[in-house]
Amino acid sequence: MEQTDPLETRRRGTRRVRAVTASLAGAAVVGTGALVVVVADQHPAAASTSTTTQVPADADRPTVPFGGPPSTGLGQAPAGGGSHASSGGS
Repeated sequence: MEQTDPLETRRRGTRRVRAVTASLAGAAVVGTGALVVVVADQHPAAASTSTTTQVPADADRPTVPFGGPPSTGLGQAPAGGGSHASSGGS
């Protein structure tokens, strides 16, 4: 009975694991791509060939983010005074 080199056996096993992992990863990529194609074909927006963009009627009017008053800039107090929280007391 001939003894086999344990390092060679380990290398062979590692190569097999890598080959199986690569084939599973490739199959996952192909499956995902096929799923994307099927879903895209069934989705109504994918069938649309129109690329026009509708602009709202008030698009020329400036907007204020989050519906609040315009910002005054960094380090400036809002126009009407205002108070701020303080950690110290007097």
